[in-house]
Amino acid sequence: MSQNNQASKLESKQAFLNGVAYPIKSGETILSFSRRLNDVNAIPTLCDDTRLEPYGSCRVCSVDVALTADGPKKVMASCHTPIGEGMHIHTHSPRIEKLRKNIIELVLSDLPEQTLDNCQNHPGTEFEQVVKDTGVGEVRFKQARQSISSVPLTLNKKAELSLCDDSHPYMRMDLSLCIDCNRCVRACDEIQGEQVLSVAGRGFDARIIKGQDVSFNESSCVSCGACAQTCPTGAISDVFRQQLAQAESLNKQAPIEKTRTICSYCGVGCNLEVSVQNNKILSIEAPKYAAVNSGHTCLKGRYAWRFYDHKDRLDSPLVKIDGELTKVSWDYAFKYIASRLTDIKTNHGSDAIAGISSARCTNEENYLLQKMMRAVIGTNNIDCCARVCHSPTAYGMQHSFGTGAATNSIEDLKQTDFILLIGANPTAAHPVTGAKIKQKVMKGTPLIVLDPVKTELARYANWHIQLRPGTNVAVLNMMAYFIIESGLVDDDFVNTRTEEYQSYCKAILALDIHELASIAGVDQNLVKQAAIAYAQADNAMSFHGLGVTEHSQGSRAIMCIADLVMLTGNVGRQGVGMNPLRGQNNVQGAADMGCQPHQGAGYFPVEDSDSIRYYQEHYQISDNSMVNLSQWPTKDGYKIPEMFNAALAGDLKVLWILGEDVVQTDPNQMHVVASLENLDLLIVQEIFLSETAKMADVVLPGTSFLEKSGTFTNGERRVQKVNAAVPPRTGCKTDGEIIVDMMNALGYQQEQYTSGVDLAEKVLAEISQVVPFFAGITWQNLGVNGLQWPVAKGGVDTQILHVDTFKRGLGKFHFFEFEESQEVLQNIDEFPFILTTSRNLEHYNAGTMTRRTSNEDIVSEDVLLVSKVDAIAKGITQRSKVKLFSARGEITLTAQISDKVKQGILFTTFHFPELMINRVTGDVTDMHTKCPEYKVVAVNIEKFDLA
Repeated sequence: MSQNNQASKLESKQAFLNGVAYPIKSGETILSFSRRLNDVNAIPTLCDDTRLEPYGSCRVCSVDVALTADGPKKVMASCHTPIGEGMHIHTHSPRIEKLRKNIIELVLSDLPEQTLDNCQNHPGTEFEQVVKDTGVGEVRFKQARQSISSVPLTLNKKAELSLCDDSHPYMRMDLSLCIDCNRCVRACDEIQGEQVLSVAGRGFDARIIKGQDVSFNESSCVSCGACAQTCPTGAISDVFRQQLAQAESLNKQAPIEKTRTICSYCGVGCNLEVSVQNNKILSIEAPKYAAVNSGHTCLKGRYAWRFYDHKDRLDSPLVKIDGELTKVSWDYAFKYIASRLTDIKTNHGSDAIAGISSARCTNEENYLLQKMMRAVIGTNNIDCCARVCHSPTAYGMQHSFGTGAATNSIEDLKQTDFILLIGANPTAAHPVTGAKIKQKVMKGTPLIVLDPVKTELARYANWHIQLRPGTNVAVLNMMAYFIIESGLVDDDFVNTRTEEYQSYCKAILALDIHELASIAGVDQNLVKQAAIAYAQADNAMSFHGLGVTEHSQGSRAIMCIADLVMLTGNVGRQGVGMNPLRGQNNVQGAADMGCQPHQGAGYFPVEDSDSIRYYQEHYQISDNSMVNLSQWPTKDGYKIPEMFNAALAGDLKVLWILGEDVVQTDPNQMHVVASLENLDLLIVQEIFLSETAKMADVVLPGTSFLEKSGTFTNGERRVQKVNAAVPPRTGCKTDGEIIVDMMNALGYQQEQYTSGVDLAEKVLAEISQVVPFFAGITWQNLGVNGLQWPVAKGGVDTQILHVDTFKRGLGKFHFFEFEESQEVLQNIDEFPFILTTSRNLEHYNAGTMTRRTSNEDIVSEDVLLVSKVDAIAKGITQRSKVKLFSARGEITLTAQISDKVKQGILFTTFHFPELMINRVTGDVTDMHTKCPEYKVVAVNIEKFDLA
């Protein structure tokens, strides 16, 4: 009998809850059965958390169970007892209520004396609420455990620290409140997979410790806050949870409002619950029942939000007057920009103007900016930061499959048998997804990691192929070779679902595998073992990141990954597929909305005559429009690197930048700065005076994600609601309002849009008319968990792409030979080292937001990883200052001798503007998309001479 038939048969059976019959479901416990039914007589728990495996230590969840209506009753722990047919469950019988009171009294006897008073008068924690609900009025047992205030002064400091710990910027501990439920230990293990927390001692001496009994700050804690969120008593907490509890206690007249929104850091798209009092954010939690993150988030989402009201926030438009950025009114700013834009467009044409949109802004804001550039200015010179990260993903997957987006959902990790991770470090850059992958691997799922750096997940990998940066195509071709040679091709899939296989196969088998292994610096047998294991898996998922895309052969490497997926038939069902890990929160959405120079909203090519008519019709372009039919742009616009080149050449006069700090984040900083200096007009929408904003002629103060409404699209194509938690900072406007006001100032009337939710809802309605795969999306039907595009009319979404056919019809195989980067070929003699870059867990890109939070107290600098062999050869010692230089420039930073990189390879991050790592990065880009090659930079190093 199939599993589905077994489940169906089971669900036709019944059990009785407090005398009422209900159908039961496969895999349920008594507790989950009760919760599913929303039983009004809820079963109390202490050691249970729906995100954790049943534990059964507290017995507060005990219930009476009989096998017949009149049969003898047995006390059972509901959290781990499977539901059975015909069970009669009594959740609040007299003996069960008496048992619970006894248990709670025993627990209270271990806690400070004032705890019971708190429970009865103003319960704030989960535990205090359980005490109140069970009706405990006194504690008849002698207090057994000392409170922190009664610890003898003669105890050594370490013993004191083991009870109370405030050493960390965020985490707090007071073990006098601990009830030994072990939820924190289990959360650290089962949710984050960090295993920092454990239990030392036995009986009354048992206590929670961090690492080898050190402080939070000294431990390897990654500050995810999972322990603080699950703790029922506040024994482990954080500064913001404590702030929230204090606010609730001291100011009962001002209600705490909770707003569900979406994190604006990486592409995972974690749901957040923001607690606000008097328009001030107090705390952020992760809602337990969010489809994306299920009650978990990283330290950036949970803690790094205080930038929203930082003293450095802009609070007025700025216009450069007599060489100085000067505060002006909004009206002045819009009139000034309109006058300058009109004059430049008249004298130099529409293509002298360009815009760069932002993957940190909402879909609606990105849509509006590209619409302004096309329908108001009359140019396709619009791009976004997807250009410098995942444009090769879109290009490569579109050419292979027809759609440049993730084929599956992260949820499919539950069904996969094998994971292939290429050029990504998700435990740092996509922490919630990284934790899910880590959990899966720790439980036995095989993992291949292709990465030049020994990342955290590489330590858990069955096969870590530590290739030289820039050789992805060589290694992926090797894997294809071994799959074909071993007879492991899914012939059925290849013959019915793909094209161009024969020519591809012939080219692959003609490769010199020994030469490729030598070029990539990898063990040929290791690659063979990994390839065969991947091909033999029933269901294999692949994930890739910027370590694939940010190369001169980035798009080609993407198509090579697609080749492996098609060779093995790993697409079109659960637990498989090709899944890009998007670097920023709305990279997918910005591209979907048309913020690219060759495709408009919905990915229609801008040079195609049918597409031109389509956009003209939807944007109501006529002979009387601002941009009339004859003026509508009909050729591809500038990509971001081309914008800088055109500005330097004098062809581009105006650049409008929305929320991007290109001076700090784009490669070859000196070239970027020279290009911006040569513009006639630089307009920047920002929340801080970034390095780019400092160069602007006009700065327009926008808002953070916490102050705006709209939608983000995460890496699994999930469109989710962003809801404003607080009003915009005084003097600021949401970025969507700024663009609408600008369009109006230019004479293109968009007055039907107002602000806030009204603006978001109306623009989203327009998007659903223009972008076919948004056709069934409305503000209302997104609900709390969003919808995955394509969404058909009626709101039916799509979890898995390419089930029966590819968007392009047949999947297409592409063969590419490995080509060495020009960065290496042109510079290898003078600059023999290869620098590769990425970001760390604690910070995000240019650090504009995270450096204005306590994350900077955790990590306060970018360091350079150097192998031991190279360090000895260069006379470099641990934490010595080194000079890092290339053909473009040089910087000085701190060396960290590490086994994470091989000889000849260097690694650093790019979060701190004091260093400006992009002074040394180069101009080489992906052959097809112009994505910069951040991952291969020819450099040299020297020990810094202080003299």
